[in-house]
Amino acid sequence: MLSPLPRLLIAAVLSACFFVVTPLGAEPSPSDPASLTAETTEEFHYRWRLGGFAGRLAGMFLPSKGDGVLTFENLPGGRLESDLLITSEEGDDGEFWRYGSLIDTDNEQALRAWSSYRWRGEEKERGNEVEEDGVLDVVSGIWMLRRDRPTEQLKLTIWSDGKLYPVLIEPEGTTNYTLGDRLLRARKYTIRGDRTTPGRPWKGRLELWFTDDEAAMPVEIRIARSLADLRLKMVQRP
Repeated sequence: MLSPLPRLLIAAVLSACFFVVTPLGAEPSPSDPASLTAETTEEFHYRWRLGGFAGRLAGMFLPSKGDGVLTFENLPGGRLESDLLITSEEGDDGEFWRYGSLIDTDNEQALRAWSSYRWRGEEKERGNEVEEDGVLDVVSGIWMLRRDRPTEQLKLTIWSDGKLYPVLIEPEGTTNYTLGDRLLRARKYTIRGDRTTPGRPWKGRLELWFTDDEAAMPVEIRIARSLADLRLKMVQRP
């Protein structure tokens, strides 16, 4: 069974993402996420690693780095499916972790979320309908930030594994960002628990960097929890 630490880290970090596999290193075309049409798919490739004291400790016994593929696929009827697939070359039995989400793009609403994994011969999957109105999961939150690009603090309710968490989205402006041998301008956002609003405190912290252009590509995703963090950094095409 997947041990609590890496499962918690990946779930906390990825309570949000997508899938579809193409050759590692493929770079997405810079399409505007607000104008995607049906049959349009965006696919982003990453290298991931565990960091922080607890992450380095876990890496002594468990996979601590590998590949990630994040996909957004537009579906008919104003819906979008996202999927995140994580694998590692350090595994020896086809281990993976996957998180998917179905989003109503017209109403900015998460409709369904699911996850699955294989670890040391054990496989498990589960899915949940999002019954509450007006909430996003982490992945649909990433999609919303790419489309709306807010410039002021936002308060939102995040759905995760059947529970609701009030969060704050903090725009942190633009900065230079290095991707491989390229220097880009990137817009950064931080999502953290809103302790000024009644409800369960969200204990994680999510940092996101998007290219500061129409594509708003998610070049880096970093999630921190306690003494560990999970970082996904986009792979540049060779």
